[in-house]
Amino acid sequence: MQLVVDSELETIYTRVQLANALDFSRAGFYYQYRMDIKDELIREKIDNLYKIDDTLGPKKLSVLLSIGKNRCQRIMDKYDLHPRKVKSNGWDKPGKAHIIFPNLLLENEGSEKQEGKLFFSDMFEFKLVDSTTVYGCFILKHLTRQVISLIFDYTKDATLLQAVINNSTDFLDKGDILHLDQVRQQSEKEVMRITNELAILISISRASTPTDNPFAERFVGIFKLAVVHRQPFLTMGQVLDRALEWINFYNETRPHESLNQMSPNNYAKQVGEKNGSVLRAFFVCEKMGS
Repeated sequence: MQLVVDSELETIYTRVQLANALDFSRAGFYYQYRMDIKDELIREKIDNLYKIDDTLGPKKLSVLLSIGKNRCQRIMDKYDLHPRKVKSNGWDKPGKAHIIFPNLLLENEGSEKQEGKLFFSDMFEFKLVDSTTVYGCFILKHLTRQVISLIFDYTKDATLLQAVINNSTDFLDKGDILHLDQVRQQSEKEVMRITNELAILISISRASTPTDNPFAERFVGIFKLAVVHRQPFLTMGQVLDRALEWINFYNETRPHESLNQMSPNNYAKQVGEKNGSVLRAFFVCEKMGS
């Protein structure tokens, strides 16, 4: 609590004399003032982080700012700062496929060796201001939570999945498992051709079971909240610029609870895995640029 002293007393007595007479520490004259300055500096840092990702809560912010979680929460409450949240709109059901793919996650559940060879992928969609639909596809490495490829297009077909896989070949090795949601009928043959060429194994979620692909589903939710729902986008170019900025932040800086509050790239470095570079985390299909 800050001590309020009559200004006339301060002109007659020094603060040391007043503190001795009132039997309390001289620091009481300055404590609140210094705290306000420090709190303001932290608030400015939070504002700067929120310019990139305003979905960060006190736990992640406290890691990035190297302060305690309770202190971070107090400052956020003091300045009325809150992470933005949006309710999920559900998921897209792709329909029944002609070819039955196995769910390798269920067959190898609990295998420690599987983690380093496991990748998740998913597609998602959103709309520009003029109602044009944009589709995104990505691949996420399970061990490090790195997003190693992220591609956007105006169509949702096998070429989008092919592009995101081709952009990840430096990370995908023979025998790796790529887990997808249910494959659409028009894409299943192309998926088989691509994975056979790379000698990787394909794993497919059960129909209408998003819990089979939890890591990909979670990333879609984070991306939509941090990028798609934050502002309206007039053009694809605006989407690409914003997504590029955020995916760099996600891989390089954003703390991840399952990685002991390390960023994906920092954790990858610690365990001897490849760094998820910017060029491989974000790529634009040729037909999008035309």
